[in-house]
This record gives sequence, structure tokens and C-alpha cells, in this order.
Amino acid sequence: MFFMGVMLLQCCYSLELQYVNNDQALCLDGSLGSFYFQKGYMEGKNKFLIHFEGGDLILGSSEDEYFRNAIIKQILLLLRQGTQYGSSLNRALSFDFDGLLSQNQSQNINFYNWNIIYINSCDGTGYRQDVVNYQQKQIYFRGELIIKSVIAKYSTQLQSSEVIILSGCSIGAVAALQWSQHITQMIPISVSLLCIADSGILIDMHSIDGSELLKQSLKIMNYVVNVESEVPIDSCAKNYPNQSWKCFYFQNLLNHITKPVFIIQSLYDAAFLQDYLKIECIKDRTLSYCSTIEKDYIDFAYSQFQSTIKNKTSANRRMGSFAPSCISNWYSQILLKFVFSLFLNSASFSINWSIPEKSGKTISQTLNKWIEAQQRNKGDEDQVVLIDDVYWPNNQPCAKLASQSIANRYANILYFLFIILNF
Repeated sequence: MFFMGVMLLQCCYSLELQYVNNDQALCLDGSLGSFYFQKGYMEGKNKFLIHFEGGDLILGSSEDEYFRNAIIKQILLLLRQGTQYGSSLNRALSFDFDGLLSQNQSQNINFYNWNIIYINSCDGTGYRQDVVNYQQKQIYFRGELIIKSVIAKYSTQLQSSEVIILSGCSIGAVAALQWSQHITQMIPISVSLLCIADSGILIDMHSIDGSELLKQSLKIMNYVVNVESEVPIDSCAKNYPNQSWKCFYFQNLLNHITKPVFIIQSLYDAAFLQDYLKIECIKDRTLSYCSTIEKDYIDFAYSQFQSTIKNKTSANRRMGSFAPSCISNWYSQILLKFVFSLFLNSASFSINWSIPEKSGKTISQTLNKWIEAQQRNKGDEDQVVLIDDVYWPNNQPCAKLASQSIANRYANILYFLFIILNF
């Protein structure tokens, strides 16, 4: 009985690492693609939540720079000095997820017992393909094969399921939308399919230095990596002949998604601001060290995020949103880099992340209300849209938390260094 209790506890609180069956479905470093899985049980046994992990896009303003960055990332992975993105070698054998992927019933009452497939990001190109030879080195861009292998493994269960939710964070949110058409085509019309996109909006903006790093990287990626691969959403590709890279922009892609979508998006997306717009002062999470020019550009990005979400939710009443004026941030654990995801974080349940501030309308509560409306086919009548209308730091509870998290992080780093120096 004790052994059975331990096994049940392990089942319900940890997702186990598994590898794809296709030996051609390889990560950037040539390791086999992988994913985490938990089998659903009780009333969740016929329900699936498929999550596409957010990850590092390979960036470069030229083809040479793009490939050099890919090779550098390969080398770091082989030395086990990079992040877990781009490889399956550094993955934990099991993982306890937080937020709305938590298997803790008391915390996550809606999804704790669902079948959960967490697809690891390891191709550096947003789950696309293929293999590229550069300076006598092979770089594997086979995200598309990885996804197809995972979906194929569970195709029978997906076809007989009650509901499927596709979710993703950052570039994984774009992937969730892109792959919705593929999955829709393989399941009966009776199966409900919903999409949840967390931090997936990429605004077509210049970097603060005037360069176009994001746009150039998407163009190069689409040309050199995806030249033999069709963009999963056919209608989007047809709408942008010879410019299908534009389908990586969330706002363009949304126009071609037929399924209901719930948008979770910080209006101050630190990853977007720092990595793509090159605004380094966002690292502080308080904007205290930002210049007037930087603050103005950050506020301009805020207005672009806000107007994009307002326009999309106004045009489609089956679309919902939760968009706080809070700074989302990247954080580190030793040699592992994770994107801060409102969907995968305990912030999902916190009243400190509410719209409006102190209203008690949390991410979890808002999302649950939206899902219930979709399943009752009342999405058009009961639209659920929360978009903050204040600038940073006027949603004070989450602004205060962001400052505290940075202070705690630095304290932990100093403590870690103290331990090492005195070991």
C-alpha cells in the first residue's frame, strides 16, 4: 500500500521525461527530441493539454552571423555550458511544473488530472525544420519532425479525446497557433480545441539602436531553415507570398486561426524588450536606470502591445485576454534559463497579478471563466477580456513583486558565491 501511495504521488506531481520514436527528430546538437508527459486520470483521462515550451530563437542580422550563433550554441551545449534549449542532454528525468500545469489539485483544480504533454524546445527555430550544413558542420533544425513525432504517438488518444488545449510560452505560443491547423485536421469535429498563447506577441519594431534584429532573424530563419517546409497555416502563407516569415508575427497569424484563442501577455514583456529591442535597462525590472529615450520607447512598445490585443479581441469575440501592466522577466537557475511565464508560474493564482489592480481577477480565474464560456458555446456572448489601461508601475502589487524578485535573486546569487568561496 505504501509503494502504491508513493507511485500515485509521483504520477500526480511530476511529469516524466520521454523521447520521440523518430531517430531523425533531432535537437540542435543532434540529441533526440524529448518531451514531458503525465497520463490523465479520473475525469481528466480524456482531456489533453499540449504545451509548447518557450525557448531561445537563434538571432542574426546576416546568414553568417545566424549560423555562427547556431554553432556557438551547439558548442556550449556539447560542453553543457548553455541552457537546456537546443538539447535533450541537460533535461531533468522528471519535472514538477507550477502554475496552470501544476499537478497539485489544491492549487490547480481545473487541469491537475489532465493528460499533459510538455514539448521541449530544442531546435532554436520555433519548432520548424530541417538540417543545414555550414562550414562542414551539421546544424539540426528539426523541430517540425519532433512535433509530428509527438503528435503521432498520441494520435489515437487525441482523436477520441473530449477537449484539447494547445498552449505555449514565447515562441512556443506562436507554435501552438501554427500547429492548431495540423491537429484540427486529424481530430473529429466533436473534439473541442482551444489555444492559450502566453507572451507570444512579437511586434514588428526596430530595435532601439535602429537595427531590425528580429525581422532580419525571422527572414533568415524562414529562408535557410524552412525553405523545404511549408508554414503550418496555409492561408497565412498565401496571404504573404514570398514573405511567409511574417506568419511568425503573432498579430498576423491570429487572423488565420479558426479556433478560440486566449491571450496572456505582459504589456511590458522584458524578453521582447531586452532580446529583440536591445533595451538593456529592463534587466533591473524597475526601469529606474532607464534613460528618458529608453522609457519613451518602452512605453511605445506598451502601447503597441495594448492596441494589438484590443484590436484582435474586438474583431473576434471568441478571443479572450489577460494583459497586465506588469514586467515579465527572465530568471536563471544554475546553467538553466527559463522564460518567466504567467501561465506556468504561481502568479497565475496570485491576487497580486490582477486586472485592475487589487480587483482579485487573477489569470487563473479569468482563464477558467473563458474556457467555461467556450465549452458552453457562449464565447460570443460572454467574452472575457481584461487589458490593463495604466502605465508601469501603476499596477502597484505586481510592480512591487517584480522589484522584490530582483532583490531576492541578487541575494541568492551573493549567498551562492559566499558558499563557493568558503567551500
